[in-house]
Amino acid sequence: MPEHAFALILALRRSIIAYRDAVLAGRWQDSGQFCFFDYPVRDLHGQTLGIFGEGSIGQSVATIARGFGMKPLFAAHKGVKGLGPLYTPWEEALETSDVITLHAPLMDATRNMLGAAEFAKMKRKPLLINTARGGLVDEVALTAALHQGQIAGAAFDVASPEPPPKDHPLMKLAAERLPNFILTPHIAWSSLEARQEVADQTISAVDAFLAGTPVRVVEPM
Repeated sequence: MPEHAFALILALRRSIIAYRDAVLAGRWQDSGQFCFFDYPVRDLHGQTLGIFGEGSIGQSVATIARGFGMKPLFAAHKGVKGLGPLYTPWEEALETSDVITLHAPLMDATRNMLGAAEFAKMKRKPLLINTARGGLVDEVALTAALHQGQIAGAAFDVASPEPPPKDHPLMKLAAERLPNFILTPHIAWSSLEARQEVADQTISAVDAFLAGTPVRVVEPM
């Protein structure tokens, strides 16, 4: 999942899909030059990455970010103060991030945690990446933010619901073929290696249960 998040970040930051489509449309030949500059290409080095969700996935994303020379920060939970030095205040994270990536669970406290009010505070017009859960972002507000230039681009691997109907806001954005929007079908988790790990853990858990030594036991409330 961290790798997929960074694949989306890089695809948007380097306008890879936009240039791929332009090449297929003949733009390279039409330009008459060794290259052309129709879409923005930006480096990640020195950029601030706002990570919303400080669990194991968020921590792994921070590790990758440092390898690119980015400055990762963990956003404090919305409406919560006093979480300690690991966290950057919510408002500051919105205002100072060049890229925002979501790795939080979906619950009542996080549903639609990014909406019109939050987009208006994103002073640096960041990229927004969501490989966590559909429902963390107000998808109608996202459409407006993208069209109005409040954010530089967005890439989502999740939707609410899944699969999204054809008239879903994210599907409509995808149908516009915008150069700064990517939608993938909840595949961030699905590498061959990750699926093998899930199978291995499942088999180990069954073996442990049959041996009378169950693991990951959920205690009753």
